[in-house]
Amino acid sequence: MKLFPIAAMLVVLALPFSAAVAQDTIRGSFPVVKLKTFDGEKFVFPSGMQGSVLNIVFLGMGNDRESGEQQQGQLLDWQAALEAAGVFSDSVMPYHFSAMSSPPFFVKGMISGAMSKSYEGRFPMSQAGILYLKDLEDFAAEVELPIDGQPTIVIADASGQPLLLYKGLLSDAGLVSLVEAIRIASGEVAGINDDAAEESVAR
Repeated sequence: MKLFPIAAMLVVLALPFSAAVAQDTIRGSFPVVKLKTFDGEKFVFPSGMQGSVLNIVFLGMGNDRESGEQQQGQLLDWQAALEAAGVFSDSVMPYHFSAMSSPPFFVKGMISGAMSKSYEGRFPMSQAGILYLKDLEDFAAEVELPIDGQPTIVIADASGQPLLLYKGLLSDAGLVSLVEAIRIASGEVAGINDDAAEESVAR
């Protein structure tokens, strides 16, 4: 498992409490959940995520329909802003999941169909789906995630192990903080600094 860089921890501790706040590093792990993505393909969460260095998990956890729909839209805004910032690649891949306590089986198709429409033309259907859970609160407790009605973004390593949690609405300051954390966790910033140091020595 890729260890979370010490430099990233320093960034977390230095971040101001703005609209989006970086929490402490996550000590829990995602439970395994089998699902179908919105393109109809089987998927095993979290191991099915394919970022070779990091996976950015946009996670909606709503106790009711209204909260779930609001978070879905807010997380799509976050993902679009991060995409515009150029953080995604084969190394750092985004995924959208809505987590909810499992409803009766005959309702699941209606929920999936309605939610998938929000992603059409905005995000790959193969990287989004619904985590139907036995109990949402148990799921959140395993990962140490608060259920508070706010959109949740988790930086996870290549294996799907959660590293860092972000909560809150999209803001300019929050976006800068999250982009910086992703670049440090992926090694991009360290790589740039190493190159600069080597160049300085050569001179």
